Formats: sequence, C-alpha cells, structure tokens
Amino acid sequence: MAIEELDAAALQAKQERLRALQTQLMDGFNLTPFNQHIGAKIVSVTNEEVRAEIAMQPFLVGNMFKQILHGGVIATLLDNVGGVAAMTAAYGRLKGEPREEKMRRMGQLGTIDMRIDYLRPGRGKQFTAIGRVVRVGSKICATQMELRNEDDVLIATGNAVFHF
Repeated sequence: MAIEELDAAALQAKQERLRALQTQLMDGFNLTPFNQHIGAKIVSVTNEEVRAEIAMQPFLVGNMFKQILHGGVIATLLDNVGGVAAMTAAYGRLKGEPREEKMRRMGQLGTIDMRIDYLRPGRGKQFTAIGRVVRVGSKICATQMELRNEDDVLIATGNAVFHF
C-alpha cells in the first residue's frame, strides 16, 4: 500500500472518530431531560465553537409584561454551550491518555465560575447560544459565550471556567 493511501486511511479514521465524538456530545446534551424540557438543542460542534438553539415558548418567559426570555434560561444556555466547548477542548488536551482516564476526567467536568452580562432584553422567536474556548490548561478550561436572537441581535455574553 502506498504512503498516500495510508495517510488518506489514517485521516479518514481520524475524521470518523471526530464525528463519533461530536455525535456523542450532541446526544449527551440533547438527551439531557432539562435541556429537552426547555427545548434546547445543540445544532453543531466543531473544534472552534458549539452552537445550540432554543425557540421562545410561553413557559420560558421571565417578564410577563414584556414577554422576554427568562434570565435563568439565558444563563443555562450559556453554561451548557460553554461546558460542551470545554469538554471538546479538554478531550483534545488529554490526547495520549488512556480512554478510561479521559472518560473519568470528562465525567468530572463542572463549572467553577461563570459571569453573564445581560446586554438587552431577550426578545425574539429563536435564540442561538455560541460557546468558544479561550484557553485550555491541564485541569481547567476558560470559555466565552454569547446569545443572539434570530435577527443576530446580541442579547447576552458570558465567560466561564470549567474544571476537568
């Protein structure tokens, strides 16, 4: 077999493993009962960012007079996309570690600190939460998140640090 064929086969195997990991992350998020309850769903996971969407529903309203998205729902979405982004980066950081160690570390991933800045009222019919990794260390991962409505209006931003 030629070297080019081996390289292509190795690349294809790596891409298949990455797709399997992305599917596991999406399923883990999308099948979580609370995320199902509020209607949050991850729509994409890459090494650069995680995107989740949620449609406005009457039970998500935080201000009855203004009919805006509840701040707790915003914080939940931002925490979740930051966490999935951190998990993706942490898994990559643990390259070379035994699978059991990776799974143990992923199982203990949790939010250490989070700050949310509510910039505008949560008006809209559809919202997208985006999480990106700022830095991943040996035990913690720093992320930045944002929430936008269907008109791409920035509703909130956040920063979070996760332990793994």
